[in-house]
Amino acid sequence: MYSVKFFKKAKQQYINIWKYIAQDNLFYANEVLNRIDYSINTVLEFPNIWTKIDDIYRKIVEPNYKFKIVYKIKKDTIYIVWIYREQNSWR
Repeated sequence: MYSVKFFKKAKQQYINIWKYIAQDNLFYANEVLNRIDYSINTVLEFPNIWTKIDDIYRKIVEPNYKFKIVYKIKKDTIYIVWIYREQNSWR
């Protein structure tokens, strides 16, 4: 069974996404994070099905709001490395 841990930068991005959207719409901010969480939870069940970026990193594309979630697998832990929108780069 896998567990999920966020890199500090990814956790801050997660929080910033919520804060930015919540300025205008609290319901929508919560909905976006719920969708991101749902996408992350799919990794727990199927860690290797998402797109490979390179030998270390993989990328989830959250289908509704198009957030990208970059992660890596190390032993029994899924590390969330970066969360970004289409127009941004993770490196």
